[in-house]
Amino acid sequence: MRKWIGYTVIAGVLPWLMGCDVLMDILLPSTVTVSLVNDSPDFDVEVVLIYHDDEDVLELVLPEVGTEREFTIEPGGTATFIRDCDVLQAIVIDDADLLIIGGVGPETSSDVLRMGEDFECGDEIVFTFTHSDILLDFEVSY
Repeated sequence: MRKWIGYTVIAGVLPWLMGCDVLMDILLPSTVTVSLVNDSPDFDVEVVLIYHDDEDVLELVLPEVGTEREFTIEPGGTATFIRDCDVLQAIVIDDADLLIIGGVGPETSSDVLRMGEDFECGDEIVFTFTHSDILLDFEVSY
């Protein structure tokens, strides 16, 4: 019983002594998870995505100033990475290619997603790549 009283006092006094920001850092998530899902049963998807630490970055300059990541996702596969919320404020699929024959196939891209508008800190952004039997209607959804 005495132990619980001590823990309660420490839990109540410690944030007050250290400031509210410490408590908020403990309780609130600080990362964004990004998952790339290839729904194609037969073909790899090659993805170039770009992210930036400024949610207001212009779409036109994002490829020039952002951090670029490249992935090749096998059929039915998923690639996932996690970034700090301060680092990932805007993200775009700049180019995704469905690798049908010798690396040739249809391509797609996404709109820019922005922190506060399209996702929040602690969220998982899932980009899903799909196509029909025609193969020419390759697209990404999120």
